[in-house]
Amino acid sequence: MFRSIPTTLSYYWRMRMPETARYTALVAKNAKQATQDMSQVLQLEIKAEEHKVDKIAHATRNSFGLFLKEFARRHGLELHGITSTKFLLDITFYSNNLFQKDVLSDIGWIPSANTTGVIGELYQVTKA
Repeated sequence: MFRSIPTTLSYYWRMRMPETARYTALVAKNAKQATQDMSQVLQLEIKAEEHKVDKIAHATRNSFGLFLKEFARRHGLELHGITSTKFLLDITFYSNNLFQKDVLSDIGWIPSANTTGVIGELYQVTKA
């Protein structure tokens, strides 16, 4: 019950936070709100430049979807490298944890499960 309080407070706090100025200006296309947010954060007077935001937001080089050739051309190599590395690490560590008791009992580092209790097996695995 009490564990939900920090989660709820964190969610409420994050919903009250303003969006980043970049998102507000380029995605939401609200340069005036972006300059107000940045003025509050930096405690400086900043004037809105709508024409620059419109120019950047409507540029053709910034308008491509997530699963299109342009996205793959720009970010495909990094995305492939990260996902393949994560996949290989997952195979290594998950299989190690799944088959650890079988391998360690086959090589004789821990006794078989029917000769020892849970606490004894846990102790033997931590020793191995």
